[in-house]
Amino acid sequence: MTLRPPVLVLAATLLVSLVGCSSDSPAASPSLPARDSTPPTTVVPAMPLPDPLCEAGPGREVEQLPDVVVPAVEVAAVEDPETGEQLAPGLVVPELVVDTGCVVRHTAPGGCLGAVDVSGATIPALSLPGFEVDGRVYPAVTVAAVSREAVHADEVCQVTVDRQVSGVTRDGVVREGFSRDGAARPGDELVPTVRIEPVRVPDVDVDPERLERHELEGRDDVGLFADGRRTSYVAPGAVLFDTDRATLRPEAVAALRAIAARIRRTDPARILVEGHADDRGPADHGQVLSERRADAVAAWLAGPGGLGAAALTARGYGETRPAFPNDSDDHRRRNRRVVITTVE
Repeated sequence: MTLRPPVLVLAATLLVSLVGCSSDSPAASPSLPARDSTPPTTVVPAMPLPDPLCEAGPGREVEQLPDVVVPAVEVAAVEDPETGEQLAPGLVVPELVVDTGCVVRHTAPGGCLGAVDVSGATIPALSLPGFEVDGRVYPAVTVAAVSREAVHADEVCQVTVDRQVSGVTRDGVVREGFSRDGAARPGDELVPTVRIEPVRVPDVDVDPERLERHELEGRDDVGLFADGRRTSYVAPGAVLFDTDRATLRPEAVAALRAIAARIRRTDPARILVEGHADDRGPADHGQVLSERRADAVAAWLAGPGGLGAAALTARGYGETRPAFPNDSDDHRRRNRRVVITTVE
């Protein structure tokens, strides 16, 4: 999977142009007392709250996207060129850090591709205050906030066949880029023009992903999915167990021995054993049966399989993660399975 967000170190700037100020303006008259100066006006945009989607948690890998940084800017006060009297206060626009959000990759059962989220993001609004000098009004200027909503791609477990190659495919997901428009508070020969330049957050693109299904060497009854970090071995329930039973059949040992031998060569950090059922019968019965079958396989791998119990975790998913639609006897048979996944 390749995430290609553009570099955003300084994706946009807020620049202030001062127009019409003459360096030949006469100095303030020393005979006139200076009036008290009004402190600069600080413009603080209303920043959105952090998105809870981007909080770290179990079963999810969170990648924070680079912020857009808009430098701070100071605009000098407007003074009478003859007397030095302050006619309007200065303006301070603090540095703006736009949180562009995150990409969340959700953990999925073995042989599945996890859901992906790209969070929403907002460029906050910005308002420059107006003022009046000698009866002339310089109006306030506001640029509205602009947002993009979160986008999502579902978890996929179902196996499809494409040009005789079977596998699991999850669509890509794109959060389109967006911009906040620029604006200007017009000035004249006395008051500088203040310009707000546009700010842009580029596209975020998460590529589609595919797991191709192969067969374990020498075992045409054990499927294999690998993506570089995880390898999943899919053992059909009919190979391992009698109907509606959770006791390993004698014939199951050969399949499990072949799986354990390959796992020992890779020395993984974790081994997940996950049981699955079809949709026949009550859902709670399928859930319990899938858990019992996962426990039985994990116990064999930890003992006779020689993998030890420390790295093993077992759980059941019942009928919630079908690899095929439950629309035929053959598909239901394929959905009754135990998946052994190694995580590097």
